Amino acid sequence: MGNSDQIFKKPKGKSHLDKDFLEELKHKLWSTRGSRFQASDRLKTRNKYSVLSVSLLSAYLIIFGLLSVYNLYNPETISENLIPFTITSLSIFLLVFSLFENSKEYSHKAIQFHDCALEIARLYNELQNFKSYNDEATIKDKKEFSFNLQCKYQSILEKYENHLQIDNKIFKSEHRDYYDDIKWYQVVNYRIEYFFKTYFLYLISIVLPGIVLSYIMLKIN
Repeated sequence: MGNSDQIFKKPKGKSHLDKDFLEELKHKLWSTRGSRFQASDRLKTRNKYSVLSVSLLSAYLIIFGLLSVYNLYNPETISENLIPFTITSLSIFLLVFSLFENSKEYSHKAIQFHDCALEIARLYNELQNFKSYNDEATIKDKKEFSFNLQCKYQSILEKYENHLQIDNKIFKSEHRDYYDDIKWYQVVNYRIEYFFKTYFLYLISIVLPGIVLSYIMLKIN
C-alpha cells in the first residue's frame, strides 16, 4: 500500500489532528459544511413550525371570538369574563409572538447557511482534487495551496453568521462512524436539546390554547 493510500484513509474521531495540515483542513471543511447544512435544515424546520403556530393561534383567536358571539358556552360553569379574557390574552400573545418570530428571519438565515455550506463544499472539492491529482506536489506547493485555501475558508466564515453548537452536535451524532468517541447517551442528549431548541416553543403555543378551548367546549353541557 502506497503513502497516498494512507493519506486518503479516513481518520477516526480527532486523529486528523495528528496528520498533516491538509488533512486537518479537510476535516474542518467537511465538518463545517455539514454543520452549516444542518443549521439550514434546523432553521427551515423552525420557519415551518413558526408559520404553522401563528396560523393556528389566529384560528384559535377566531374560534374563541365565535364562542362569545354565538354564546357557545355554559355561563353556569364558565365565567362570562373567561372568554373575553382569553381572547385578549391570546391577541396579546399572538402579537408579541409574531413580532418575535418575524425578527428571527428563519427563512433568510436558512438560505444563508445553505449558501455558506455550498461555498465550503466547493473548497472541499478543490482540496480533494489537489490531494487526488497532485501526488508529486512538493512541500512548497502544498504549503502554498494550504495557505490559499485557508484564506478562502476564513473569508467565507467571516461573511456568514456562525451556526449553533447543537448543529455541530447533531452532525457528529449522524456520523458516529467517524466520531467514534460519541456515546449513545450523548446522542440522546443531543436529540433532546435539539427538540427544545427547535420544536418545544411551537408545540406549547399550539397545544396550550387547544387545551383551554377543549375545556370550554366540555363545559357547554
